[in-house]
Amino acid sequence: MSVLLVPAVGCPRSRSTLSTRAVAAAKCIVIAMLGFSSISSTAFAQEAPVKVAEAEGNPQPNNFVSALDLIPQTAAGLVRIPNLPDVCNAAPKTHFGMLFEDAAVQPFIEAQRDRAEKYIDSMETTLGLRPQDLYDIASGEVVAAWLPFEKDQRRPYSLCIVADIRGRRGLADQTMATIDADFKAGNATRVDVKHRGQEVRVYTTKPKPGQLKIDQVAITLNDDRIIAADRDTVVFDLLDAIAGQPKDTPISSVDDYKTVMKQSRDSLAEVNNKSAVEAVHWFARPFPMARILRKSLHVDRGNQVDILNLLENQGFDAVKAAGGVVVIAGDKFDLLHRGYILAPPTVPLPKRFAKAAEMLQFDNVPLEEIPKWVHADAASFIRLHWDITRGFWSAEPLVNEALDDDIFRPMIEGIRDDEEGPQIDIIKDVLPNLDNQIILVTDNTEPASPTSERMLIAIRIKDAQVIGKAIRRAMEVEPDASKLDEVPGVDIWRVERGAGTEEFDADFLNELGFDEEKKKEAAPPLLEHWAIAVLEKGPGSDAAYIVFSSHSDLVVQVANSFQSDSQASFSTQGPVKEIVDAMKALGAKSVAVDRVVRTDLAFRTKYELLRQGRLGESDSVLASVVRRIFEKEGEENGEKVDAAMLPPLQQIQKYLRPGGGYIEQTDTGMTLNGFLLK
Repeated sequence: MSVLLVPAVGCPRSRSTLSTRAVAAAKCIVIAMLGFSSISSTAFAQEAPVKVAEAEGNPQPNNFVSALDLIPQTAAGLVRIPNLPDVCNAAPKTHFGMLFEDAAVQPFIEAQRDRAEKYIDSMETTLGLRPQDLYDIASGEVVAAWLPFEKDQRRPYSLCIVADIRGRRGLADQTMATIDADFKAGNATRVDVKHRGQEVRVYTTKPKPGQLKIDQVAITLNDDRIIAADRDTVVFDLLDAIAGQPKDTPISSVDDYKTVMKQSRDSLAEVNNKSAVEAVHWFARPFPMARILRKSLHVDRGNQVDILNLLENQGFDAVKAAGGVVVIAGDKFDLLHRGYILAPPTVPLPKRFAKAAEMLQFDNVPLEEIPKWVHADAASFIRLHWDITRGFWSAEPLVNEALDDDIFRPMIEGIRDDEEGPQIDIIKDVLPNLDNQIILVTDNTEPASPTSERMLIAIRIKDAQVIGKAIRRAMEVEPDASKLDEVPGVDIWRVERGAGTEEFDADFLNELGFDEEKKKEAAPPLLEHWAIAVLEKGPGSDAAYIVFSSHSDLVVQVANSFQSDSQASFSTQGPVKEIVDAMKALGAKSVAVDRVVRTDLAFRTKYELLRQGRLGESDSVLASVVRRIFEKEGEENGEKVDAAMLPPLQQIQKYLRPGGGYIEQTDTGMTLNGFLLK
């Protein structure tokens, strides 16, 4: 969540609209870092609202109404900073804040400052209020809310910002003057409208080509607050609510919001984390918010399946809402998040949800020890408990609706009966022998290179012999597969795309009706190489697993760990013990998901590749997904970040604190718990 807050901190003085294209993840990280570093010491040292008000001779009224009591219940989502000056004061006490005060990163920050300002400028909204303005004038609460307007086909949503400015009216008036000058410089026209006795400035804007088509901005302020929105009716409705005549019930009074926030705050109150400051509250209704994001990012799937409609039809709208509270700078946690997903059952137990949404059901299991076979150099460990058989069959209606055909079961039967295929009986042999535990392990090797990041998925199984036979059948008909004999008694299958014969590929494609032109247009595979094996239990593991990895050498390493009783493992490492102890202290007794991350190890390859200017060359799954998304837009040719001036990781490693988290299934949803250690 630190990164979420960062870009707002040091924004430039120029203004523009939000870019219509998403940007590469690596750039976001760097610019977020730069934004954080540009906060001045005076911004961090903002006084508490009461003191500011007293200094300016403007005592605060006792009847001040929170924006939560003004925002209508229809809001799709909101982000709230309860007290911005408090967050400014607390941020430098976190390790993330200390990082950007470190002299080692200053040369890079200074060298990239102009680029950062230009980049953040391209991300700003057209509400006129810049993040830096809010830091200057906000003396308390700041809320941003997204409101749906489904009948408006051109722009079916609106964004509004409400900020407490008590005690800073003079600064706010200066900001309003600057906003007015900027809008006029952009050839916007202004009309002043009176509503509830308050002046509302309504600007009609002229967006540049490629920018979001927001053609109206409305802004008003008084001694208490400033309100800005991209629709004048939103501002009018908020002023009505302030006057005690709201057109709708406030979000603070509706059941889903109250339930989510109560669950989050109650679980937060259970933690003894002295000196912590509440930094962010967030709330979202998944489907309305997803539709707003899709529209704001100009995602057009053309004639493809409408994913959101598909998921709604399949019962995923059982997830009513989600939200949480983030606190920072506590004496035990640098950052702590407690949240809740509200998803009450929609069908009688033992099922919880209808149709494909049944796959959302997880199983709580007493927190277990991390398996000894997870190697000591692993960067992250995630374990989830999920009924794979239940999840498999719940996918049937989803697949059938997506393809508009009852194809799921015939496909399964085809895998079993095809004389030229693997002839695997998934229903009889595979599903009954898969256990309900899935593990994801990541690591990276040195020296850092595009192939350094490795990932391994392990599924606990009941009968290794049956599963091993099924894997062998599948690999024997895979043209790009070969068997490795590096671990005695273990069949490790490696797949290298392109290793098969061209004749086979051509014949196979022709049989499927693909001509050469279609072959050229086909998307590249997500992974060019991978490996799979069935590992029977041994001295290093009390259970058998089927393991899949992006790198065959990682499968070999884990296979050797299964056959060894070495005392050096992931679970014996100091940071890992700290994380597990912290999870237990937070109440992780019976969990559906648990996660452990050694942040410095998880970050080191990305960081070094960033320094080398080679981050885009990574063959990790995440990098492959990012390339697949953005290369279609031609964004891979954009200007690269010059990160050569970043210090070696060893110089800043102390700021990259380990963290973890867990999810617990409840009767009405799931708890969300995450943290970074102090």
